[in-house]
Amino acid sequence: MGLELTWRLEEFRLIVNEYFPVADLWFDGGRPAFVVQVPQDSKQRFLQLRQRLEPLGYLPLLRRRDGREVVALLPHPPRGQWRWPLNLALFLATLVTTYYAGYFNAIPLAREGYLSSAIGGGLAFSLSLMLILVTHEMGHKVFSITRGVDASLPYFIPVPPLTGFPTIGTIGAVIVTRTPAPNRDALMDVGAAGPIAGFLVAVPILIIGIARSFVISPVTFEGINLPDPLLVKLLIRLILHPAQDAVVLGHPVLFAGWIGLLVTSINLLPAGMLDGGHAVRAIFGGRHHRWLSWMAVALAIVLGYWLMAILIVAMARRGHPGPLDDVSPVSRSRVMTGMALLLIFILSAVPLFPLGGF
Repeated sequence: MGLELTWRLEEFRLIVNEYFPVADLWFDGGRPAFVVQVPQDSKQRFLQLRQRLEPLGYLPLLRRRDGREVVALLPHPPRGQWRWPLNLALFLATLVTTYYAGYFNAIPLAREGYLSSAIGGGLAFSLSLMLILVTHEMGHKVFSITRGVDASLPYFIPVPPLTGFPTIGTIGAVIVTRTPAPNRDALMDVGAAGPIAGFLVAVPILIIGIARSFVISPVTFEGINLPDPLLVKLLIRLILHPAQDAVVLGHPVLFAGWIGLLVTSINLLPAGMLDGGHAVRAIFGGRHHRWLSWMAVALAIVLGYWLMAILIVAMARRGHPGPLDDVSPVSRSRVMTGMALLLIFILSAVPLFPLGGF
């Protein structure tokens, strides 16, 4: 071991020992680490250790290895050089593609006299859907900032309309992160903030869309009969009181809320790096996260999300890196947050295959 490396190890040992009493030096795959004792206030101590090491260019990693708690040091990745003009360009492009999707979907409604114009229907759909998606993504972004996670602005993904194929104009957005969440609480906060924020915006949009929808007889209008999530069924019964054999012809705002619930439920599947995957990784840890990811594949198939099932299989092979501090337990309030996410999933899930009546 070189003299410089020995000196740095001693420097880091003294720093780590201030927060976690060091018992031994241990090598994890050739990388030096410190076997430590973990006090009851380990969560706060770890955050302080992270703050102490960041100016030195390192991140601490607290893991349990072979029955021992180990603090390893990782080089701090350079901060992301995020280019907001690209985010803005993709956002504007997605506004355009969702408008055109809403416009084409509103043409039959305007032709039959249910809407005054397809242009208005396109705008209503696009602005409502983008409000849900932006709120969802900014929920992630805001909590990434407050929890110390280096994350980009959302990159929205526009989907141009294709002749002869139904479209909604987008497949959502992604946020790129450079550093893991500091602990399980932060991992839950960042993962849950998006679906909770998006859901809270989707509910009033659904109420407005249902109130502006039309109750018709089954033979009055020919169109696609979409399956409804539980929340939409409940709101339709509460607001419109349709007869047993009636059909609800949805306003474009209702369709936007329906898409918002679909996106929320897909993101809450307990797999990989999805929002639901973050939640189960925070509560149950890495081993349970792996088999829950495979259960999510089966659930996606049952719901009819075939493409998502394939993507989950690809993600499951990569696993989840977990938070920096994977030893300190998740707090009870975050477990309650996980239960709230489960309720949101139940209310939002859109079975593309019929699963029985409600």
